[in-house]
Amino acid sequence: MTFKQVYEEWHRYKSRLVKESTMAAYTQQATRHILPAIGGCEITAIRKRDLQQFVDGKLDSGLGVKTVQDIMIVVKMVMRYAAEELDLPTLTTWKLYWPTSNMDASPRLERYSPDEVKRIVRAAIEKPSPQKTGVLISITTGLRIGEVCALRMGDIDLSARTLTVERTVERIYDFQTGKTKLLVSTPKTASSRRIVPLMSEVATLLKGYAKVSTPDYYVCTLSERMIEPRTFRNFYRKFILEEVGIKECIKFHGLRHTFATTLIEKGADVKTVASILGHSDVSTTLNTYVHPSEEAKRQAIRHSLKGVFAGQGGKR
Repeated sequence: MTFKQVYEEWHRYKSRLVKESTMAAYTQQATRHILPAIGGCEITAIRKRDLQQFVDGKLDSGLGVKTVQDIMIVVKMVMRYAAEELDLPTLTTWKLYWPTSNMDASPRLERYSPDEVKRIVRAAIEKPSPQKTGVLISITTGLRIGEVCALRMGDIDLSARTLTVERTVERIYDFQTGKTKLLVSTPKTASSRRIVPLMSEVATLLKGYAKVSTPDYYVCTLSERMIEPRTFRNFYRKFILEEVGIKECIKFHGLRHTFATTLIEKGADVKTVASILGHSDVSTTLNTYVHPSEEAKRQAIRHSLKGVFAGQGGKR
């Protein structure tokens, strides 16, 4: 059997087990990268050197290490399916070589400074609107853009001052129709379905919205019509640059990064921060989002080594 024939069987099998958005990502990787390169190869004839050449070619074409590693996850799933479900003698384990210099140079997520956070919050509260409140929620709770866009008034508990993350929305590519579509679904993992505390100022804004809405209204539009992430990103950028007046607008996901890093720098327990963000593994929080500022590092050293140089003044 060719790799493509096994892939098609695996695709039907895997589609019943994972979310549609996850399967769309797998399909995109296979259609754009994997099948054109090795789809016609007999799957039992594929060897480590073939996969290494495939990886090297993708890296040489300009793709990042993380992107190519994600592609190879799909290759490995198909190869294992061939061995475990079809009893084909295929290669299921291999050790490929990766350019460590590229991996070490992976970009860090951006963040806003404490002063910029204050300016964003002030602008969202002084002249409130549903979409500004969406930005405010993200920077004070760490919600992802898809979670904020899908947030309904019924997800808000004003008495407890909390919100519940029940769903997310994203635009995915539908390979059957050749068009994109909005997909509303449950969060990716059980940990992502969570209850998050609201600051009193944010709860006060939402209390005013509750008087003129129903539980089915979306928070970012105050209507039964949802705003999609792409449109919300455009609003966010215009709001930051033109109304808040910050010269450089970082990616929307930077709001989540800013929130997580600020909490850690202020002494919040990492496990608590991970729970708020919806991470099942604390290491994800530390490795992905929490990058202390230079001033935070300086203060940590100053605090930890306080008194070490006592009595040393002037001595050489």
